[in-house]
Amino acid sequence: MPSSNIQKSIRHSYQCLQSQLDNFIPRRSQNYLVAEIAKTLCGDHHKSNRTIVAEAGTGIGKSLAYLMAAIPVAVHNNRKVVISTATVALQEQLVNKDLPLYRRLSDREFSFILAKGRQRYCCAEKLATACGADGGQLAMFETKPKKVDVELFERMYKAFAQSKWDGDRDSWPTPIKDELWQIIVSDKHSCNNSMPAHRGCPFQKARSELDKADVIIANHSLVMADVNLGGGVILPEPNNTIYVFDEAHHLPKVARDHSSAAASLKGAASWLERLNQSITKFSGLADEKRVARFRNELQNSVQELIPSLKQLSKQFDPTLFEEKQYRFEHGDLPSWLEEESKQLKVLSNKANQAVGKIADLIAERVKDGELSSRLAEPALAEIGFYIQRTENLAQVWNLMAEPKREKRRSSRPLVRASSRTRRRHHC
Repeated sequence: MPSSNIQKSIRHSYQCLQSQLDNFIPRRSQNYLVAEIAKTLCGDHHKSNRTIVAEAGTGIGKSLAYLMAAIPVAVHNNRKVVISTATVALQEQLVNKDLPLYRRLSDREFSFILAKGRQRYCCAEKLATACGADGGQLAMFETKPKKVDVELFERMYKAFAQSKWDGDRDSWPTPIKDELWQIIVSDKHSCNNSMPAHRGCPFQKARSELDKADVIIANHSLVMADVNLGGGVILPEPNNTIYVFDEAHHLPKVARDHSSAAASLKGAASWLERLNQSITKFSGLADEKRVARFRNELQNSVQELIPSLKQLSKQFDPTLFEEKQYRFEHGDLPSWLEEESKQLKVLSNKANQAVGKIADLIAERVKDGELSSRLAEPALAEIGFYIQRTENLAQVWNLMAEPKREKRRSSRPLVRASSRTRRRHHC
């Protein structure tokens, strides 16, 4: 049974709800949902497996029901609540309506915050580079940048520097095109809070605020991203958190997407050529004796990957494709592609590990005071692009080269496909 304090808190909020809302009509189904959630979280039904799956019709007040039940349990037990949704509309409803209402009803003090993924924030260092402030601008663009795009980056950089913009994509006054945002978006490789220039980055500031909140509103994608990282990296520690998955019917697709990878064959060959041209520049910032091995490994693997990917893009018969995509039946690859995938897996993993090691050696020299941050940080921002891309490429070929599994109920299904329009492989 929930403790007397938790029961008292739930009753108090429900009584206040009746006085706060005109023409309030008690709903039996809502009361039942509140009670069952509270009992489940307190271990009434099962001491260790405290999970409840609930379905209820529109209009019974599901959001308020789980807030009334989960927050008192969490506050009483010094735990966090993560509410995960599938849509922005529900997040806005929770932040702007339901949670402020419940806070007025509750006898417990609690704070709440909207959590966004790293991809909603720009990297201040990348933004500076993209508008030409730090040099190295051209390396960030696949083609020569348009004047209007550079001018946009300059306005954003000025607004951020003057604290008139917080670096959140959603708070910029006009929509930002995806292809432009991807140039300056924060990523785990180049936007590292161990580097002085990144400690005040938009994502790092937002992340520090999450730690202070009692209730965090997230989305399914962000929760899955945290799970993939081991839990407790982006969001609070799972063992100290009560999760509420609203709109849970969207979870399977989101979970599947977070276990997949995709790459353009011709596009990968293009950025690998640019990486090949920059290897000497990057390795020149690290200790020569220590970096030589990784520089050679990177050069060798990149120089084998480029012709292999180019050749592979020519080997697919266009007549095999229907509706722009070819799905390999049961995930089984033809023998020639299976062998090619194994080789590409080895090469892409070597490239990813080597470029990561070079970045580590550069960062180590900065930490030891042997290299100035002014020289290192633009290079680390650029190399972060390549770490991210080689990591994704390695993930694609790891999945493509995965051995055929026995047909067991417990085995995870594997889907492999190629797209005609961009010659993409995803798993």
